[in-house]
Amino acid sequence: MVSGQFTKAVSKRNLLRERSGNVAMMWALMGTVLIGLVGLTVDFTRAQAIRNAMQNAVDGAALVAERSSNLSIGARTQAARAFFDGEVGDSVSNVTFAVQQLDEGGHRVDASMPMPLSLARIISNQPWTIAVSAEAQANASPPIEVALVLDNTGSMSNDMQGLRDAASALASDLLSLDGDSVRVALVPFVAQVNVGNEQAHRAWLDQAGAAPYNGELLEDRSIGYRARNTTVGHANYTGADCSALSTTPNGYTGPYRVTWRRGGGGAAGSASRCYAWTPEDGVSHLQLFDLISNEDWKGCVEARPEPFDITDAAPDVGNPETMFVPFFWLDTVDGVTGTSNSYFTDSVGSISGTTMSTNMGSGAGTTQQQREASMFNVFKYRNNTASLDTSAPDTRGPNRGCPTPIVPLTTNETTVQTNIAAMRHWSGGGTNQAEGLAWGWRVLSPTAPFTEGAAYGPDVRKVIVLMSDGENTNVGSDVVMSSDYSAYNHLGLWRDYASGGLLNQLVSGILRGILPPQYRRNINSSTSYVTYVNNRERTLCTNIKNAGIEIYTVIFRETDSATEQLMRQCASGSDHFFRADNAEELSQAFDAIGTGIGALRLTR
Repeated sequence: MVSGQFTKAVSKRNLLRERSGNVAMMWALMGTVLIGLVGLTVDFTRAQAIRNAMQNAVDGAALVAERSSNLSIGARTQAARAFFDGEVGDSVSNVTFAVQQLDEGGHRVDASMPMPLSLARIISNQPWTIAVSAEAQANASPPIEVALVLDNTGSMSNDMQGLRDAASALASDLLSLDGDSVRVALVPFVAQVNVGNEQAHRAWLDQAGAAPYNGELLEDRSIGYRARNTTVGHANYTGADCSALSTTPNGYTGPYRVTWRRGGGGAAGSASRCYAWTPEDGVSHLQLFDLISNEDWKGCVEARPEPFDITDAAPDVGNPETMFVPFFWLDTVDGVTGTSNSYFTDSVGSISGTTMSTNMGSGAGTTQQQREASMFNVFKYRNNTASLDTSAPDTRGPNRGCPTPIVPLTTNETTVQTNIAAMRHWSGGGTNQAEGLAWGWRVLSPTAPFTEGAAYGPDVRKVIVLMSDGENTNVGSDVVMSSDYSAYNHLGLWRDYASGGLLNQLVSGILRGILPPQYRRNINSSTSYVTYVNNRERTLCTNIKNAGIEIYTVIFRETDSATEQLMRQCASGSDHFFRADNAEELSQAFDAIGTGIGALRLTR
């Protein structure tokens, strides 16, 4: 009985012992599975993070490959891989990376890597493969036309290399987009713009001196005098009213025939003299260049009068106001503090019985009248050789301050890059964003003077990139003209000589006639000059945008709040305005603009 009971008890204990072992085994197995599941969760989370990082990196790499279309496929792959590696950092390794140019256009980038498992190895010891891909294509349809309007003023002297580098990269990016679908123009500017001096360009120019202010300061000026003699038959007979004199002063070989007028009493000059006067109209800057034996017109022009200064209206010979006036910086006064561009000797002396204008025989003199006589005497330009300095940045001569020329729209990257590399800073004149912007518009316009631009409309995208490091200013304090010469002429012209009515007494004291309409009435000081140009630029920006042209603006290092606000308003939107305070930020701004203009898009 006891034995049976004992046997039953032992069997029961054995049974219980066996059951507890099974449970432990089951718990061990379940624990392994649970740990594996936790490991799967951890590794899956890690895999997702790595995949997201790789996808973002491969998206950008595809865009880089597409923007590098002008390079070999090997160079494109290298550039894309460098971007990819920089984005993912140390989070990935053993990556397989490939770039493929697609037959239908665009680029595909594939990247994959094996990811070793951690706790999930309990379930599977095989690494996972993380694979990502992206396709990018430049949205270059419709075709794109871009004008790079770049500040080359003297204040850029320490930053020109940074500007050249940034502009070069931008041009390269743009011209790599879908071959002939993108064209780029280059418009360097200072206080004026060089449109190029090709012979064909003369068709745009007022060659007859009919346009307002073309040679105006040299017209109707007394250039010399001689004693009056009323005795008929006398060798020096001049006639009672000097009408017997019908030739230019002996030795004067210029193209302008003068008229002789008898001087009156008082301020009008001595009644005993006959005064030689240049024509009242028709003095041409191009003819002045022809008189200088060692200098040609370089290609800069003045701004047209209102309203044509801020339009793309084509020049029309029948309307002289629409024609462009060649830039010609007059020879300034010798030996007087405050002059910056003397390239002729003012002392021309007496020529065969004709004494040149007031004090010309003894130099510049000290009175304002004597200085005007020196600066405004067209006789100095007679078949003469100028003392020139044509080495940038601080040149001397009638082309002083004229920068490198415009490059019209082209698909030729070599042409664009060569001219970007040739950009230099130029001294003299100041800064005139408005004039640079106006020519940026004209190189995109389908109308003359440049006609490379396609017709306006949905079939083409037109873009201007305006970069400047300073506010609109005129500089210098010439003792006669009060400022350096620029596209808007001298400040002194508007302040002292272009009053819109009868002028001050000049040179010999004879009151001159009435000038053409006063187009820039409000310029009478440096401050009003800045206000005037800013207002013209503000309206110009509106005109350009109304024509369907996008404007990107980049302000560089400038801290003037009014200038920043002007450029913000000029841009086509807040995403089209950039501020850069060093060369690196300038490069980043141009890079962002290139992406925006190219409209690169991920297609898959």
